[in-house]
Amino acid sequence: MVSLVMLGMASAAMASFGTSQDARQILREQRQIQEQVEDPLGKYSRFSPEATARLNAVQARIFNLLGGASTVDHLDKNQKVALFNALQEVQAILADNEDDRLVCTRGHKLGSTIKETRCATVAQRRELRDGARLYMEKPGACQLGDGSDYCGGSVIEQPGGRWTP
Repeated sequence: MVSLVMLGMASAAMASFGTSQDARQILREQRQIQEQVEDPLGKYSRFSPEATARLNAVQARIFNLLGGASTVDHLDKNQKVALFNALQEVQAILADNEDDRLVCTRGHKLGSTIKETRCATVAQRRELRDGARLYMEKPGACQLGDGSDYCGGSVIEQPGGRWTP
C-alpha cells in the first residue's frame, strides 16, 4: 500500500512540472524569503543560525539551477527533480515540518534501463528504511540449535552431523 501511495505522490508531485512555470517568479519568491529571514523583524527572523544556513544553502542550489532558465520546462528531468526537492526543502524549513517534506529520486526501475521518478515523504522513507532493517534483522525460517533438521525442505548440517540437500 505504501508503494501505491508513493506512486500517486510521484505523479502529483511531478505533474506540477508538466506545465510551464516561470523561473523568474520562483526566484522572486526565494529572494523575498531571504529578505524576510535577514530582516530582524521579518517573518522568518526566528530561525536559528543553523536553519538559516541550511535555508541559504538550499536557496543557492535553486538560484544555480534556475540561473539561465526562463521557465522550468527548460530544465532536464534530473534538474527538475533537484529543483522540486530544493523547493520542498525550503517549504519544510519555513514550516518546521521535515517529516512531510516530499523527496523525489530518479533511478532505473528494477530490470529496466528506463529511468523513473519516485517520490516519498521523509517520514515514509524512514518507515521503509526501518521496515527493511527490521526484516533483515528478523531471524530466518531455520536456525541451528532449534532442534530442526530441515530448512526450506533440505536437511541442514548439524554440528557433528552431515549435510544432505
